[in-house]
Amino acid sequence: MSTIDTIRRCDGSESHKASTENGRLLPSAATLVDWFNSAMLKRRTRMHLSELSNDLLEDIGVSPAEARREIKRFFWD
Repeated sequence: MSTIDTIRRCDGSESHKASTENGRLLPSAATLVDWFNSAMLKRRTRMHLSELSNDLLEDIGVSPAEARREIKRFFWD
């Protein structure tokens, strides 16, 4: 996965699988592990993005302002 893969709009299409029990939604352990792994991947790619020069950002089609916005996002976002 490249750095640019994390720069996208969140349209709510990503959903987490859940099971119902007593009328409540309870995420499974596997779902939580998947979410955590995804969040850590986003964090790592954003850290890599923060290390790119303006010339390299231009090469991948990302403005410095877009990169700064992406870098400031929380890892779970």
